[in-house]
Amino acid sequence: MGCCEALMRAILIIINIVVSAAGVVLLIVGGIYLTKQWDFFDGLADYSSSIKPVLVPMMVMGGILLVVGLVGCIGACSQKSGLLNIYFVVILVCVVAELIVLIYGYVKKDSIKKEVKKGTEDYFAQYKAFVHDDKN
Repeated sequence: MGCCEALMRAILIIINIVVSAAGVVLLIVGGIYLTKQWDFFDGLADYSSSIKPVLVPMMVMGGILLVVGLVGCIGACSQKSGLLNIYFVVILVCVVAELIVLIYGYVKKDSIKKEVKKGTEDYFAQYKAFVHDDKN
């Protein structure tokens, strides 16, 4: 095994350990918040109605990251081409999906700006009303 091959394998292992750790963190934080363990996040209890729709997709993404990271790490450690091929296909699909979203965002730039501006203004109007009601 050459020096470059060993270096690339080490880099792949390190990256996949970080990806797996991020997946575990997303799963743990989502699980704690979903089971209403407010002890860790006292300040977030007031926002429970607006954050609940985010929790399940966050945990799904955490699970996907964990599995992809483990497949890449195990494939790199054991030098199994089958696992590395699966890892490559998953990463390729993610990159293609990102490119599609990027192109769609560029093509629909004006409507996206309009929707984001409208959503932001509505959200801050609700926030101002909430703060104003608390002061009275």
